[in-house]
Amino acid sequence: MMRQDSIGIRDLPWVAAAILALLVLVASIPPGQRKNQADDIEDINTVIDRFQEAYSNERQNDLRQLFFAESVIAYDQEDGRIQGVAALEDWLHATQTQVFDVNTGVSDTLSDREIQVYGNIAYVVCSYVYRDSLKRHEGTDIFTLMKMRDRWRILSLQWTGGAVSTR
Repeated sequence: MMRQDSIGIRDLPWVAAAILALLVLVASIPPGQRKNQADDIEDINTVIDRFQEAYSNERQNDLRQLFFAESVIAYDQEDGRIQGVAALEDWLHATQTQVFDVNTGVSDTLSDREIQVYGNIAYVVCSYVYRDSLKRHEGTDIFTLMKMRDRWRILSLQWTGGAVSTR
């Protein structure tokens, strides 16, 4: 007696046709565009590494290149006292005048990254420790990235956290 959920001889052409269609679809993707999720995660980690390096070394133009021009930056202290949303250029200007110009050194370390990839959109949630010559903050960064023309860039950055100690 044949089970109802098994594949019979009559089903083999349909199964073969589905497999053939999948192979044709994969073969139609140009070799340079055949990236798997592991490749995307590596590329996304590179973007986040470059963000950390550019911010810690006060390189605004390098930061700018990692974002879309229309990007949004949102922030919230854990106690909710300071909250805001800024366009990229406004955030970069405020960062220059209120952070980079005021401090002799800045360090932004991102760790414990969790990356979720959904096609050409990705979310990165990570812990940060921010230090400058006056204070130290800890919190969470959430990056939204989008892949366009085979390049991942930051669409938005949100963070929450607060001052842990002063120096």
